[in-house]
Amino acid sequence: MKFLSLTILKYCQRNKLRLAVILFFAMPNFWLFAQKEKTPLEWTLTESPNIQLKFNASAQTWLRYTQWNPGSTLENGDLSSYSIDMAVRRYRMGTTWKIGDRFKLFAVIGQNNYNNVGEDWPLPKILDLYGSFKIFDQLHVAVGKSTWDGLSRYTAPSTTSMVPLDLPLMAQPTLNRTDDITRNLGAFVFGDIQGLNYRLGLIFPYDYTQTGAAAPKLKEGTADFFYDDLQLQYTGYVKYDFWDKESVLGPNFKGTYLGEKRIFALGAGAKFQEKAMASLENGDLQYHDLNLWSADLFYEQPLHLSFAKALTGYVAYYDYDMGPNYLRMLGVNNPAFGSIGDVQEINGKGNAFPAIGTGSAIYYQTGLLLGEKDSKRFWDNLQVYTAGQWGQYEALDEHVFCYRFGINWFVNGQRMKFTIDGQNRPIFSEVDGRTFKSDNKWMAVLQFQYLLN
Repeated sequence: MKFLSLTILKYCQRNKLRLAVILFFAMPNFWLFAQKEKTPLEWTLTESPNIQLKFNASAQTWLRYTQWNPGSTLENGDLSSYSIDMAVRRYRMGTTWKIGDRFKLFAVIGQNNYNNVGEDWPLPKILDLYGSFKIFDQLHVAVGKSTWDGLSRYTAPSTTSMVPLDLPLMAQPTLNRTDDITRNLGAFVFGDIQGLNYRLGLIFPYDYTQTGAAAPKLKEGTADFFYDDLQLQYTGYVKYDFWDKESVLGPNFKGTYLGEKRIFALGAGAKFQEKAMASLENGDLQYHDLNLWSADLFYEQPLHLSFAKALTGYVAYYDYDMGPNYLRMLGVNNPAFGSIGDVQEINGKGNAFPAIGTGSAIYYQTGLLLGEKDSKRFWDNLQVYTAGQWGQYEALDEHVFCYRFGINWFVNGQRMKFTIDGQNRPIFSEVDGRTFKSDNKWMAVLQFQYLLN
């Protein structure tokens, strides 16, 4: 305990400004804790034409312990095996303008992953700026920069209503490669036809200079994203609701309704981009198309038991063709500064693991909301969950399995939520040309979420 206290004290002394920023985002938790009614953040500006303005904001702050991948380094280049830090995983501030019954304009600013490695102040940037227009009830159009996307349900997730701590990385195959923090510049048509919900989109991909990604370094027999001849990206997703109808006329799909709906939805989607990838073959440049598809099932069932009031589940299958041996290591809100190159482990720095690649993968999550309806006991607002992704990638000789489990405490629904999460990820090594799992590492997070809407 004394060692842990000294570690936290040293971190606070080194990062006074960063801590001040994080606490700035965290303090509204205590104000929201006392709020029992929905905050009135919607105004009608004029009656003719009817113009309405709505404001919303959200933030997710982390206190975290992370076991680092072998070879990970601190800012001064020294090796380290773990870290304890605080971070802002996300913050958003947005407005919605509704003009009449047909037109809406959306604008959101914010940023992701403000931690020990980042800048002293997490300067916001424009994340979303788009308009949507209702042609008729079954056909809407959205144009601009937004989280509208196809492929699968959680390729466009509502990050404030997810059951587990964070979104499934496998569902974000172009994250910060051809999109900007899951935002795309493009045009979508979408709507509902009875129980069917659909979205079809045309996306203009970003290149690495706009997303902050490193410049591609082509290798012999290994594909990577390539930007010399950017082609349009085509995507779509359709789902059918067999029970209650989900209202999904916005870009993001909810993770849970906390037992307020009875949902059984089957969906399928795809994404395609010509010449999105490239590799070297005997020194010659070879282009490869991006071919992705998925199928998924979302389930939520209210329960009337003495110990539980809702069960939520989701499972998805992904099949990705991203060129030969494509493999991407991802570490969410990565706390490490760098990595030395002379280690046999291939995960890279911090908390990265093989998350996306050419091959196939399965993602699952399930959550059980405890308690009885209308009961006021403490544990009536607890949700236990588990989630994980299994992948078989062309570049690895063994499969990848990363899992997590945790507890959500809904103080005031999704508007005020605490999450305790534990994640276990595999470490892969390469010896004599063979890649295999050599170890596992843990990460534990306490998250505070608050939402104004």
